Amino acid sequence: MRTPAPPRQRRRLARWFAAALVTVCTAAGLTAITAAPAAAVETNTWYRIVNDYSGLAVSIEGASTTAGAKSVLATASSATNQQFRFVDSGGGYYRIQARHSNQVLDVYAKSTANGADVVQWSDNGGTNQQWQVNTQSDGSVELVNRNSGKALDNWERATSVGSRVSQYTRNNEETQHWKLVPVETGGTTGNGSLTDPNVQYYGRWNTTNASWYTMGWAGGYVETTFTGASIGVKLRNTIDMYYSIDGGNETWMRNVSGNVTVRSGLSGTHSIRIGFRERAGSYNGDPAFGGFILASGGATTGTTRPADFIEFIGDSITVGQPNGNRPFTAYGYLVGDNLNAGHTQVAQGGACLVSTSDGCYGMMNWFRRSSAFVNTDDWDFSRYQATAVVINLGTNDVGHGVSGAQFQQNYIVMLERVRQAYPNAHIFAMETFRGRYSTETQTAVNTRVSAGDAKVHFVDTTGWLPDSGDLVDSVHPSDQGHLKIANRLTPIIDQYL
Repeated sequence: MRTPAPPRQRRRLARWFAAALVTVCTAAGLTAITAAPAAAVETNTWYRIVNDYSGLAVSIEGASTTAGAKSVLATASSATNQQFRFVDSGGGYYRIQARHSNQVLDVYAKSTANGADVVQWSDNGGTNQQWQVNTQSDGSVELVNRNSGKALDNWERATSVGSRVSQYTRNNEETQHWKLVPVETGGTTGNGSLTDPNVQYYGRWNTTNASWYTMGWAGGYVETTFTGASIGVKLRNTIDMYYSIDGGNETWMRNVSGNVTVRSGLSGTHSIRIGFRERAGSYNGDPAFGGFILASGGATTGTTRPADFIEFIGDSITVGQPNGNRPFTAYGYLVGDNLNAGHTQVAQGGACLVSTSDGCYGMMNWFRRSSAFVNTDDWDFSRYQATAVVINLGTNDVGHGVSGAQFQQNYIVMLERVRQAYPNAHIFAMETFRGRYSTETQTAVNTRVSAGDAKVHFVDTTGWLPDSGDLVDSVHPSDQGHLKIANRLTPIIDQYL
C-alpha cells in the first residue's frame, strides 16, 4: 500500500497516467508484479508497540541514531524513538522503521538463538529485518522474524523500564503479544530547528556544522508540516531558493539571504518544501539551511516520510541543466514525485562514468561522496537507504577517450558499488538518449544478473525523445523532454516499488 499522495503528487500522477495510456515502456527483463496481500497494518501510520504483559513500549535506547542501538522497554510516551511504521517487504512481511532514525528493527547478526538482541540497523532488506504481523483474537499482534521464525519477546517477563527486547520461540504468551497503538495525529510538536525530528531532509546534506546544514549535489530538499500565521527560512549567504506550500507549484525566491519570510497570512496546518539551485560552474550560491522560522505560537508537527526513496546518478542531463527551473523540472524530480517517493539527484554537469586523466568526474567514484566539492569518499550510506537507484551515464565519456571495453568493465564496477551501498535497491541502468555505449551498458547489466543480482535492469530509451522540441541543443532535454522521460520511466520503476 502506498501512502496517499499529497496534492502535488496527485496532480502529477494524473498527468502520468494520462501519458501512460499512449506510452510504450521497454526495459529488458521487466515484468508486472501482482498486487501485495492485504496489509495487517497501515503502512502510512506511525505506531507505538506496547507489550501486553508489561504495558511498556518498544523504544530505541537513549534515542540513539547509531546502527546497533538496542531495543528496550520504556514507559509509553510520544517520543519519536518509540514510534514505528511498517514498510511492506512483500509476501506478508514488513520492515519496522523507527521514526527518529529511519533505521529498522533487526535481529542482531542474523541470530536464530533465543534471547538474541533486537537492535536498529540501516535498512538492507535482510530477512532478519523482516517481520510477519499475526493478529491475535484480543486485537494484539505477534511479530515473527522471517530469518529465525521466532517472535518478538519481552525477555524474561520483565516489567521494568530499560529491560531487553529479544526474540524467542513462539509460545502465544502475553510476553509475545503487542498492541499497535497509532500515534495521535500531529505527533510531537517541534520548533523548526535543524535537529527538529519533524524536519525531514532528502538527499545528501552535510550536517557537521551545528548551525548550518548544506546541500550536496543537486535535487536535495527539506520538508515539514507546521502551524502558525507564517513560515520562513534561515539562510546563510545568497542563494536561489525555491519553495512549495501544501504541494503547490514550486516558486523561486532568487538571490535571497538571511532570515527570509516565505509566506504569511496563514491559518491552520500547512506543509512546506524548500530546496536550492545547485552550486555548479560559475554559480557559487550558498545552499546552507539554518532551520525554519515559525510565527509566535506556531510549531512543526509530525511528518511521515515516504516508504520509498529514489536516487538518480548522472551528469548535466540528470541535474536538469541548462533549464532555468531545475531541479524541479528535471526527470528525476518528476519521477520521484509521480511515485510519492523521496528522491535526490547525485549528479554533476560534465560528469562521466569513468574518472579520466583529463579531469572528468567519474561518478563510479564520486557517487560515494557527500558533494562534488570534497576530496574523499565521505558519504555514510547508513544515513538513508534507497529503494531504487537510476543511473544515466555515458553521454560524456566518449569525449574523454573512454573505450567501449573500459566503459563496460567500469560499469560493472559501478553496479557492484551501488549494490554494496544499497543492498536491497532495484538498480536501473538507463541507455543514454544518444545511444552511446548502449551495448556495453546492457552487457554490464547482463553480467550482474548472471552473477545472481536479479534487481538490476537495463532501460532501453530508444525513441523517447522523438520531437525537435524535446532538446534544447543536440544533447540536453528541454522541460518538455524531461516530462516525456518522466512519463516513460515512472511506470518502469513503479513495477518494483
